[in-house]
Parts: sequence; C-alpha cells; structure tokens
Amino acid sequence: MLKPTISRIGIPHLFTALFTVQTSRKFLGRFLFAILLTGIGIDSCFSKELTIGVYANPPKIFLDKDGAAAGIHIDLIRQIAEQEHWTLRFIPCEWQACLLAVQHGEIDLLPDVAYTDERASIFDFHKVPALYSWSILYRNKNVAINSVFDLKEKRIALLSGSVQADYFKQLLENSGISVSFVPVTRLELGFQAVEAGKADAVIGSQQAGDMLAERHGLSDTPIVFQPVKLFFASAKGQNKDALDAIDRNLRAWQEDSQSIYFEILRKWGRGSRSQIERTVVWGLIAAIGLFLSALGIAAYLRREVEIRTRELRNSEKSLRVAATVFQSQEAMWVMGPDHRILDINHAFVKVTGFNLAELIDKMTLPFCLAQGEPDYRDEMWKIVKETGQWEGEVHAKKKTDERYIARLTMTAVRDVAGKITHYVGTQTDITQQKLLLEETVRLAYYDSLTGLPNRRRLIERIQSSIAINADNNKNFALIVIDIDNFKDLNDSLGHDVGDQLLKKIANRLVATADSAENVARLGADEFVVLLQGIERSDSDRVVRRFAQRILTAMNDPFELAGLSHHATCCIGASLMQNEDSTAQDMLRRGDLAMYQAKKNGRNTFCLFTVEIENAVNFRTALEFDLRKAIDQEEFFLHYQPQVDLQGQLIGVEALLRWQSPERGLVPPGLFIPVAETCGLMFKIGQWVLRQACEQSAKWERESPEKPIVIAVNVSAIQFCNLEFTSDVSNIITQTGANPARLKMELTETMMVEDVQATVEKMYMLKHLGISLSLDDFGTGYSSLSLLKRLPIDQLKIDQSFIKDILVDASDVAIAKSIIALGSALGVDVIAEGVETLEVRDFLSTIGCTKYQGYAFGRPGPADQLRY
Repeated sequence: MLKPTISRIGIPHLFTALFTVQTSRKFLGRFLFAILLTGIGIDSCFSKELTIGVYANPPKIFLDKDGAAAGIHIDLIRQIAEQEHWTLRFIPCEWQACLLAVQHGEIDLLPDVAYTDERASIFDFHKVPALYSWSILYRNKNVAINSVFDLKEKRIALLSGSVQADYFKQLLENSGISVSFVPVTRLELGFQAVEAGKADAVIGSQQAGDMLAERHGLSDTPIVFQPVKLFFASAKGQNKDALDAIDRNLRAWQEDSQSIYFEILRKWGRGSRSQIERTVVWGLIAAIGLFLSALGIAAYLRREVEIRTRELRNSEKSLRVAATVFQSQEAMWVMGPDHRILDINHAFVKVTGFNLAELIDKMTLPFCLAQGEPDYRDEMWKIVKETGQWEGEVHAKKKTDERYIARLTMTAVRDVAGKITHYVGTQTDITQQKLLLEETVRLAYYDSLTGLPNRRRLIERIQSSIAINADNNKNFALIVIDIDNFKDLNDSLGHDVGDQLLKKIANRLVATADSAENVARLGADEFVVLLQGIERSDSDRVVRRFAQRILTAMNDPFELAGLSHHATCCIGASLMQNEDSTAQDMLRRGDLAMYQAKKNGRNTFCLFTVEIENAVNFRTALEFDLRKAIDQEEFFLHYQPQVDLQGQLIGVEALLRWQSPERGLVPPGLFIPVAETCGLMFKIGQWVLRQACEQSAKWERESPEKPIVIAVNVSAIQFCNLEFTSDVSNIITQTGANPARLKMELTETMMVEDVQATVEKMYMLKHLGISLSLDDFGTGYSSLSLLKRLPIDQLKIDQSFIKDILVDASDVAIAKSIIALGSALGVDVIAEGVETLEVRDFLSTIGCTKYQGYAFGRPGPADQLRY
C-alpha cells in the first residue's frame, strides 16, 4: 500500500504519470538487465593429462605461424599445468566445433568462454575469472555509426554461437531496430567481410577486436556493451579437480601484482591495469548494461507511452503499479505544488540517509549540495514549469557528509485541466559509474605505463590540431622519436629497467613540450610530440630548433637501477601539408623521416621531404617488381673474362642482370640493396649459384681441356644463412659441376660479426673443393690478424684503387701493399677495373699478373665468350 502521506494527496494522476512518464523505463531496464546477469558456478572433475581446445581469437588464444598454441589463456594454463604437474595436449578447432567437443567430453578444457546461464547448464566453470573483457562494434571507415539508431538496415557480422551474437540480437529486437546479420565461423572472417564491403560493421571482444581492426583498417564506434568474465569451461561433472586447481592458482596470482599472471598480461600488451577489482567490474557491467538497456527500450517506450497513459488514467490498476514502482530500488520523492516534500521512498532513505520525519513539509530539495557546487535549483524549477521535466547531474552530499555524484530528474504532474498538482523526483547514485567511465576512458586513450596519450588519443589530437591550425592559418608539426638501442637495454638489464627508462624519457619529453597532452607513446620505444601554432613562414627553423632541444634533453644520463645510462634517439618530423592532411598521413610521414634519420646515423634528426616519400615509394614498387621477377624468371647472368699477363682466359666472374618488362635493364647497384633488405637475396643468390654451376658443367663437357673457373659473388646475408653450405653442396651435386672450377667471392664486411663461425664455414667450402676470393679488398674491414686466419686463395684489388693508379701515388701505394700482402700470405692477387693496357702493364711491373676489366672484355652472355 502507499504511505499515508501519499494517500492524502488523493490524485490518481500522480502515480499514473510517475510510472508511465518517468520510472517505467528505468524499472524495465533494471529488470531486463538483472535477468541477463543471473549466473551460477558448478565444479567438474579432472584427469592428469588434459586436452585443451584452441580456436582463433588472438591475442587471447590462437595458433601461431608454426601451428603452436599461443595467447594469454595458453600461457596461463601452461603455467598452471607446470604447478600441478599436468600434461597438456592442444586440439585446434573452430569455435562451434570447440563448444560441441568440450560438451561431449572430447576436449577437457576450453579457454576464453564467457559465462551465461545457458552455458552453465551444459558446462562447468571455475569461480575466479581468468580475464575480463567487453564487446565493441567496429565499422568500415566509410560507414557512419555513432549510436545504436545508426544501425538501422545495416549489415552486422558476428561470430556464430557467441555470447555477443545472442546478446546483441536480443538487444536490437527489444529496440525495434532492423538489421541484417552476417554470421561467421571465425572472428577474423567478420573483420575481413567489413573490410571487403560485404558487411558494414562487426562485433568483437576488445582485445581481439582492437588488433584485428588495426590489421583490416576498421574504426571502433561508441557502441560498447556486455562486459564479461572469461573462464576455462569443461564438460558437466568431469573436471572438478582441474577447475579447482585453476581457481587456486588464479586467486593467488591475482592478489600479487608481481606474479606470473601479470607478467603474461604485460607480455601480451594488457599490463597490470587488468587487475580490476570485482566491485569495479560489476560497476562496469551495471553502467554499460543499464545504458544499453535504456537505449534498447527507448524507442519502444516512446511509441507506447501515450497509449499506456490513456489506458492507465483513472484506473485502480495504475495506482497499484505506481505503488509498486514507488517502492522500487529507484530513490524517489514527491512534492506538492508549493514545493513542500510530501513523501520519500525507502530507496531514497537508503541512498541519502535522510528519513521522512526530517524532510516532510520542508520547502527544499531533500539533499545537500557539495561545497563549491553551483546552485542550479532556481533554473531547475523554471525549466520544470515551462517544459514539465528537468534532468541533470549534481555533486551532492549525503546526511553523513559523504560526497557522491547523482543523476536527478524532476517531473511536473498535471491534472486534466493542465494544472500542476505535484512534482515527482528521482535520484540515482552514479558515482561508481562515473569513476568507471573515467577509468575506461583512461585505459582506452592513455598508455598504462607512462600515463601519456596512446595512439587512439593521439590520432584524435592530430585531427583536431589540423583543423584548428588550418583555421588560424598556422602550421602544425608531428615529431616522431625512436630510442636508439632500446632492445639491447631490455635484453641486458631486464624489462623492469626498460620500463623505468621509458617513464623517465616520457617525463623529459613532457617537460620539453610543456604539456602532457602534446606527448604520446605509440608503443615500445616510440614517442610522438605535437608542436602547435607554428608560423608558416618559419616552420622549418622552429621544428629543427625544437628537435635539437629534445636531443639536448636526452644527453643527460638516466639513473637506472643504480647505473648511469646514456640514451640517444632518432627524430623524424612532418609538417602539415594542408588542411586536407590526415592523422595517418602525418604519422606515416613522420615515421619515414625518422627511419631516414636512422639511416643517417644515430642521435640525428630528419625533416620529412617529398623526396624521402618518393624514394620509399620507388623502393616499395621496386621490391614488388623484384618479387615478380623471381617468379617470372626475369634474371640472367653475364660473364666478364679474367686473364693472365699473356691475355689467356683463366676464369670469368658471373654478374647478375635483371631485364624488367616495365623498367628495362635495371642496374645491379639499384636492385641488389633492395633485395638484401627485403629478404630476397638468399633466394636470388641460390638462383645465381645454380645457373653458374650449370654453365660450368656445360663448359667442362664442351672443353674439358680448358679449366675455366667461374667466380660467384656471395652476399653477407646469403653466407650467414645456416643452410648455405648444405645448399652449395646440393647444387653442385644436382648440376654435376666441378667444384674445382668454382670460386666464391666474399667481402671483408661479412667477416666481422662472428669470426670463428665465418672461418669454420669457409673451411667447409674449401673441403668441398671450392676456392675463395676476398672481393673489394681494402674497402672494408681489413685486419691482418683476421686475414691470416682466413683460408682464402685470392685477394681482389678493388677497382677504386685501379681507376687512377697511373696518376695517383696513394693508389699506387695501396696496390703495392695489397700485392705484397698477397705474396706474404701465399695467395693470388687479381685487379678488377683494368680498362687499358697501360694500366695492365703498370700493374705487371709492381707484381700483379691477373686482371679483369673492359681492356679484356665487357660482361656478356656465355655463348659470346671466347675461350
């Protein structure tokens, strides 16, 4: 029954309006949400060998490139298995197949399963969540989605049988929004469908979704829903001991921020911030769930409110419903037309601490404003009388002086004639929701280690900065900073020390930039600083000066774990080209400039220019054509003669050529460096060696009496490959080439990294019967102590010392030294780049009797070689 003070009002319209206009929406929202969150936990049994289902949902669980199980859940269960002395066997499966397999007992445990009442009826779960997650809607960048109402007639991709799928379908059915669903068997297929335009948006969990969205060029939306706890699931009644053990380990780990649990989270990019208190998790569930429930039924309530009001007016049923609502969990009060308080409900007393005796007949709102908060009451009453309703957030104090944030509503109740008879107010304590929202925003937009804005926040800042500076006719710069040799520090002193350095660097950058919002951490050891409001005419000078300030700030040593560490950095900067520039454009250009600075040397700065971009684009296109050239066999070999003093042919050098259908004959100096940096040189080198061996075998068959030795250049990348010597042996065997007619030309630079391994590999080649020549001698790392250890047969004087030898005394001295060194080591000496007989004659006078160069023949096809 209603309280006596309500009964004295005697106006049925009061509670009719109370239910239909204001409270029914919240009552139904909470009712629906309570149903969604009901759950139970049941134990299962365990055996000593456990089978684990693995499906694709990176980074939580997936198969890596080698087909091995990987991810957060896999690392966790491996650690638990080690503690419990279990043996694990991983079974790959699709999501739906995984669920059926664990249900039928074919798999013991399935990780990454969200708890629902339906699943609890067929699976057992442990009690301590392994992870927390929530669902996000990701969209194609060409599709505008800013609220659930923008989803009308859209195509939504979702994972078949997932919790998100069932929940989201129900949500949209309740809201009356019509969409088309595109079911997929793997989450990444949904992201691919959106990328290809076969769907407009896709639903994914936050961890996997963020990674896949970046990979497939999708954007997230404000639609965030269904926070869930993730568990290991087992068939009903089968693995209770295993689930208990999982609980025991997780509970212990999660209470210790330095445990292996948080090491695993940090490894996969989650960090210690994932240790969310249980009350905060339920706050997130309540906040997001209530918000989505309200959105979902808002459309329906707007259509129904007028009909329901007419039906309930003047009915006894409406009074009974109103009485029930008034006694709900929503804090409510009723005031007369003179603003005197007539009644409050029990929920109001519970929230504020005030009772009815303290408030009845008082002409004031039944709560206290917090100190320093503006008094909005006069404005509120004005709006309520004009529009019939007011809603807002206030910082308030309870009777105990405890501060809290409240959402208030005030509704005017009118009689049939339109006269205000009462006011109905509601109050909700949203303190936890606001705190959780702030934490959610912080996690979404700020780096957990340094507290700086992350990539997502940075992109927003760049876009707004472009617009602001364009409107003010100012320029704007993005400065990318990459710490030199950071990996070496991590490897030598540990990641904890590396994290300390990153924090200290972040502090120095903030001090240099004067604002933390203008500094961001993109990840690992890469930072970005935004430089705003630059005069266009002075942009280059200002950016260079600021970059120098950063380099100077980094000069001072950092105190780390009792050690003094000196860190340097490479800096790249890009200026806003025009108002059409995008955040991605500026980041890409800043990265290009930074990588150019790395090429120029450590601790340097480079400002982006169009030439840098053109060079990268050219290199990228060349790499594409180079890969195609390998598949379409566009390469061929030319051979340049090597002769003795009498002009007799003693050998040839095999020289790689590329005849591109689009580019024509591409110079080796242009494409070989690209092949070396993009990982193609080993494959190309194998092709060259095979072709040279086939040609050598052919020449030996045709003229066995003329022992022509073919010299083949070997790159450092090719030589250092672990399979190099076995590949050489296999190619010789397969082609039937005589290894005595094969010479490999190595460079001095490849001898530096691991001298012992280099020497051992050279002896293996010598054992095959191959001779070795040290190419471009004198231009690289020359060490007499190293040379005497190398089993070489020949030194090759670089052509840079031969070109001007008739006029340059320094070249003469160097050539004489190399010839003398060859004589001392007991190896041949050959000079390359000999273009005239005069040079040959001079070289012969100083002891060099073997030559290669235009004076004896240009490189050409094998069938044009005279021998």
